[in-house]
Amino acid sequence: MSEAAKYIHGHAPEVLAAHAWRTAARDAAHVLPHIQPSFTVLDVGCGPGTISADLAALVPTGRLTCLEISESALAAARQTCADRGLSNVGFVAGDVTTRLPFPDGVFDIVHAHQVIVHLAQPVAALREMRRVLRPGGLVACKDMVVKTAVWYPPDPRLALWEVGIAGTIAENGADPQMGIRLKAVALEAGFGEDEIDCRGSCWAFTDREAVDYWGNSWVARLGIGTELRERILRGGHATEQAVDDFVGAVKAWTGEPGAWFGCMHGELLARKT
Repeated sequence: MSEAAKYIHGHAPEVLAAHAWRTAARDAAHVLPHIQPSFTVLDVGCGPGTISADLAALVPTGRLTCLEISESALAAARQTCADRGLSNVGFVAGDVTTRLPFPDGVFDIVHAHQVIVHLAQPVAALREMRRVLRPGGLVACKDMVVKTAVWYPPDPRLALWEVGIAGTIAENGADPQMGIRLKAVALEAGFGEDEIDCRGSCWAFTDREAVDYWGNSWVARLGIGTELRERILRGGHATEQAVDDFVGAVKAWTGEPGAWFGCMHGELLARKT
């Protein structure tokens, strides 16, 4: 099975629409201080390209390359960058767990948002990311720690989010708690202790726009016939009724004035010296 087929959310329109809410300021803040205008940047698993486009705007005399294993996601990234009038972006199909289609030492920054958590070969991926870095270059990853998810107001029906996400990720041989393993994976991939800076951050969806986004995206992603719903059911992680109950609970949660969702993430900055 290809890595594209293993991605638990799939690349259907409702998934790409949900991921298009992401921005570099919100989701890649840990790498922004390290970007210079002339840098060459690789965005691994770029999805619909909203983070990619933000990063490309920060390297006006450099270049950003979007890498995706999914042609539909790559097409969405092309459209995003075209809509923003960006001319310094390239688009490449490739698999970070095998050999990337680039020579050694060509990028100043290799960025990956919520990618390593889905991979059964995270060390292989980090080795490849390190290989294509120039000396002094930086790998930047951010990955969730699924077990830290918290919803308020509490509702036992909402527990399916953690159960379903963790179960389907683990079923693919990946680690749903990857955020806490990023330093260990980087060390195994060849980075030295003194080359690694690991931190943590938190998704906190609390204002009305964020709550609406989060709630509506999960209603869409777990509707009848969606890829993630089918994976959860096939894997025995939940029943049809439990998924339907979750969708109903999310709709109710979205309407709560005090709605809050949080989830911890690990952030890795690893420099190749």
